Amino acid sequence: MVVGIEEDIRELKLKVSKMAKLAEEMTEKSIYGLVNGDREALNEVIKQDREVDRIDNEIDEHVITICALKHPEAGDLRFITASLKINVAIERIADNAVNIAEWSEKIINKPRIMEYGDIVQMKNLAMDMFKRALHAFFEKDVESSKKVIEMDDLVDAKELHIMKELIKLSYASTSYIKSALRLTFIARALERIADQATNIAELATFVATGEVVKHKRLKQ
Repeated sequence: MVVGIEEDIRELKLKVSKMAKLAEEMTEKSIYGLVNGDREALNEVIKQDREVDRIDNEIDEHVITICALKHPEAGDLRFITASLKINVAIERIADNAVNIAEWSEKIINKPRIMEYGDIVQMKNLAMDMFKRALHAFFEKDVESSKKVIEMDDLVDAKELHIMKELIKLSYASTSYIKSALRLTFIARALERIADQATNIAELATFVATGEVVKHKRLKQ
């Protein structure tokens, strides 16, 4: 490890953790707002996006400073460069939470066309993946990374189930179409959050082992 870089890496971890916690909170709050018809919660999610963007910029600047002044090598360099990519993934998770909040605002005052249990389950799966992926990244836990990648299929299956139910409802009554379409967008946003968690898990494997697993998975 490069002399004097320990504190820089510790600060980088803290910034990434802070941004991840905020993105997790935004996702939880967006689904809470949908389920409970809480417009205030949804508005808070939209406002929090500015804080995510601020931390995002801080991380970018911090990484540039470390690389310019400390010239990290080997494992340190893998962690630092992966942090930039993970930073992007977390920012996209926050963006999808904002999308969920904005679509939810359009339907919370309309008649509920379905129960939201499956959407909540999908959110729980995506958030479990996100937290496991972050643990894998910070602790260099390859087994946790593998578990996250395996869980992605569960989220995809849940999304497909929700889509089928919404299509049936749309055929049953044309008055349901607008709400069904927005719920489809919400399910897709949750699927994208799970995809970003998978990306973080793949980067965690790279940090721990130096192995790039993304393209291997795409070929399988």
